[in-house]
Amino acid sequence: MALKAAIVMSVISIAMLVIYGADVMVAGHDAGNDNGNEKAGFLQMNASVRGSIFGIVPSAMLIISFFITRKEPSEKLGILITIGGALIIIGTAIILGMEGGNLPDRAMREFGAVLAIGIIIVILGVLKIRKSTRIAAT
Repeated sequence: MALKAAIVMSVISIAMLVIYGADVMVAGHDAGNDNGNEKAGFLQMNASVRGSIFGIVPSAMLIISFFITRKEPSEKLGILITIGGALIIIGTAIILGMEGGNLPDRAMREFGAVLAIGIIIVILGVLKIRKSTRIAAT
């Protein structure tokens, strides 16, 4: 049961991350420099709210999906978690590229933290895949 819940949570997380990325791309403005005041994109949320709902929640769900199934092997879940982490890393890189390095120090630290979370999630996904393939090999 936990495995099915974790897979559903991971799929929802990936969908939320894709929506978040698409909204940032549609907004096409200074995503890291608007001080959270401007509503832009198709979600019509300021950057702070959008980041909280469509960034923090999916990240937490991916991490939770790993830990609630830590004793259960699942290559499929590992792949989903890895995809989610990769989306976070790629999205961060795209936003930084869109900004052209014109970000205040605070925004750079925030992007660094997001990048670190993405890397951690990818590592968790790889660990889940490795555990699953080891068990399958025996």
